[in-house]
Amino acid sequence: MSALLNCFRDETCQPKNSEEQMILIKYDRKARWCVRTFMSMSQATCLAFVFAPIVGPQDTDRPLPFKTYIPYSISDWYIYVLTYLQQTAAPFYGVLLSVSFDALVYGFTLHACGQIELLCHRLSEIFEDQFNVNQYRIKSNKTVVIGECVRHHLRVHELVSRIQSLFVWTVTILFIFSMVTLCTSIFQMSKKRLLSVGFLSLVLYFGCMLFQVFFYCWYGNELQLKSKSISDAIYSSNWTTATLQDRRSLLFVMTISQRGLKLSYYGIFNLALDTFTWILKTSYSVFNVLQQASVTE
Repeated sequence: MSALLNCFRDETCQPKNSEEQMILIKYDRKARWCVRTFMSMSQATCLAFVFAPIVGPQDTDRPLPFKTYIPYSISDWYIYVLTYLQQTAAPFYGVLLSVSFDALVYGFTLHACGQIELLCHRLSEIFEDQFNVNQYRIKSNKTVVIGECVRHHLRVHELVSRIQSLFVWTVTILFIFSMVTLCTSIFQMSKKRLLSVGFLSLVLYFGCMLFQVFFYCWYGNELQLKSKSISDAIYSSNWTTATLQDRRSLLFVMTISQRGLKLSYYGIFNLALDTFTWILKTSYSVFNVLQQASVTE
């Protein structure tokens, strides 16, 4: 984690004028929006599960949010209230941890996309006004050699590689359990009465799980598309005025960028929209199996 943060703090990844700073601020706002949206949805779901025993039909005179083993009696009202508060605080704290860890992956992926757009911005202004074939000029009247763009491109690859080695194996485990959770949630919803408190709580929970997987796949897919746009930025620049050595450097960057940057676990569970579609199809297939098994019983 420390090495990954140091990569983002590298001088090459820092903005050099107001336009480049606005690019990074845009992606920082996207990351904040993602965290706030997912946190709001998750906490709303937690509230629904906490208040469902009170609002909905009650099987006992001492309903609790979750069915757990309690090694003591809750017949006294103050013990019941303390137990209820404990079962209320635990899921709220769990939601804070879960959303924070998920948002960490979203945030790093978005900031990697921001670095790619920053690199594209610098490459699009290369050879601006044909100011020296070996250099390009940016709005702050500073010059940055083409070699720095190449180093920036290599730094972006290092960023994505570190993000992948740090998080992707945990995301793979998450995807496996998400498929089980999605299909069982649909199965439990089919057993509930429509528009009941329990049904609406499961709908919120299902929506949160769906958005959790969707955000991973969406921003992973955005990373792939952004990385492929580097070659377009080079082609749109005035590269014809470059020297032979500079053309070779730009050709190297174009060749590497056309492959795209992917977050995957040894080629499995690639973070892309195709993976999200596959998870939905697999979850629905498992749900049909559970449905048929319950009918036969």
